[in-house]
Amino acid sequence: MAKYTQNEAKAWARKHMVGSTNAPTTPFKPDFSLDEEGLAFNVHKYAEIGLYGLMTGGNMAEAWNMTPTEWNRYTQICASANQGRMMLTSVILDPSPFTVIEKAKFLDTLGYDFIEVINPVIQLRSDADLYGYYKYLNDHSPLAIVLYQTPTAGVLLNHGLINRLADLPMVVGIKNGVSNPADSIAMRKMCGDRIVVTEPMESFYLWDRIVHGAQCIFGTLEVIMYGRLRERFFKLQALADAGKFDEALPIYRELDPLRDLLSELFMVPLVTRNQYALAPIKYWLELLGFKMGVCRPPLAPRTDEATQARIREVLLKTGAIVDTDLKAA
Repeated sequence: MAKYTQNEAKAWARKHMVGSTNAPTTPFKPDFSLDEEGLAFNVHKYAEIGLYGLMTGGNMAEAWNMTPTEWNRYTQICASANQGRMMLTSVILDPSPFTVIEKAKFLDTLGYDFIEVINPVIQLRSDADLYGYYKYLNDHSPLAIVLYQTPTAGVLLNHGLINRLADLPMVVGIKNGVSNPADSIAMRKMCGDRIVVTEPMESFYLWDRIVHGAQCIFGTLEVIMYGRLRERFFKLQALADAGKFDEALPIYRELDPLRDLLSELFMVPLVTRNQYALAPIKYWLELLGFKMGVCRPPLAPRTDEATQARIREVLLKTGAIVDTDLKAA
């Protein structure tokens, strides 16, 4: 059951949407079936390395390419392997509010904390219809709702509509994935007193935290992707949270080559073409010791040799991995 009542949801989110919540890819076997053992292994390792929150079920996880039965099984494994160690959020990509509520009730039985709901991807375009969609979710979901603002949905919520949605008691946050920090700053000033406005861009967190009042990073890969440098990231985040910019900036610069690699492989295709380039990310994470396997059709199952060489080069040069990690992978 949810850890809060409807009237407590916003305060609960304000207290618990902190730290760093990562959205990792999903391991599939060579025959494209779900690698259940690999998934459980990964979730255990995410908790073991100190990840605060785990975001499941989204575009990064290839959840759009799972059957309903697979999605349920995948979600069950994530919750079971977590054993209550990380805050759990599930992205829901379905356009039907009835399906969203069905999934929210299922997630509630598994101990999930929130749902993150993508903007409706078909049919609904008017402010009235979009408000009605989220009002229905507000009235029927047992779990609080984080809005998933992303161009991949095909429609973006305008600030006036978001301001109205922020008044709904079960709408507690937004992941503002429009790759425009200025938009998040403006939104936080407008409705940050009612919902937690988050940026998925870790590259912006140092400034966003100290200058603009951010309280978490929601939906990227920084804890996982930094490998042996993740303790440097944790130090960076702690310094940012303490407002110690001068001490944090040198560490931020240390991690820049890995951010640049993520931008090159993943963010540029996403921002310019709305394309989730997952095969390079899976190879990257495999080098860090996670079980990732292949992508499912119609995506290419693996990334090309040149990209693999580029990833190895950067990870070794920065110290995110060492030679023994490469041999183990």
